[in-house]
Amino acid sequence: MENYLYFRKNRPISASHTQTSTSQTQTAAFLVADIGAVAGNDNLNEIAAISITSVDGGGTGHASVLFVPATITPAVTYSSTALAIATGTTHWINPANQVYANGILVIDAHGTAGGYTLDDDDVITAYWKTGLETAFMYPVSSLKAINATSDTVTTVHFASILGDNTDDVVTFTHTAGQFDKVCKMINDACNAHPLDGRMIKVYDGHDGITTYLNENDAAITLMEYAPEGGAAGMAT
Repeated sequence: MENYLYFRKNRPISASHTQTSTSQTQTAAFLVADIGAVAGNDNLNEIAAISITSVDGGGTGHASVLFVPATITPAVTYSSTALAIATGTTHWINPANQVYANGILVIDAHGTAGGYTLDDDDVITAYWKTGLETAFMYPVSSLKAINATSDTVTTVHFASILGDNTDDVVTFTHTAGQFDKVCKMINDACNAHPLDGRMIKVYDGHDGITTYLNENDAAITLMEYAPEGGAAGMAT
């Protein structure tokens, strides 16, 4: 039984943005430096929850968001009833109702279940999932090629999960001249515990703590995942 190569994308547990206006559009905390390059940062399914904390309670008294447990676990419903927003309170909005693309998060205004009209100084925090939306693995036999597309970018090609003709591609961005270390990392994973049927963790960038197989520091700063099916081919 062959081994499986496991990867997990660069993701913090959460990222926050403090409003400097009443705009519903958020960008500052959700761009490349915090979350990853645009190509790996486009799937709304990767956001598990969004909270809004009102610093002064002003200007958002007509907002319409609330966690209402229908049972103890796991059901949650979102209110469309206008709420009084008190100073320092935190409210949760429905991530499925928001718009998230190219690192820009747009909050739906009040009046719908899970919407919220923002005020100056509100703090918006997004929490990222840690499951299949950010992690994936392939059998060793699916590995097709490792290419240096530049001195700072290495791509790893796998046979498509969908079984079609286009490769699934993992792209590593790293400091210059580290291609050989990326190759060694993949090679070590392919040959670890051979034919043992294990999951071998090759790269894990979750929670801002980057770990590599066998402490192989390939100086990777970002990993992006482009399966043939794109966001539609990823888990929901």
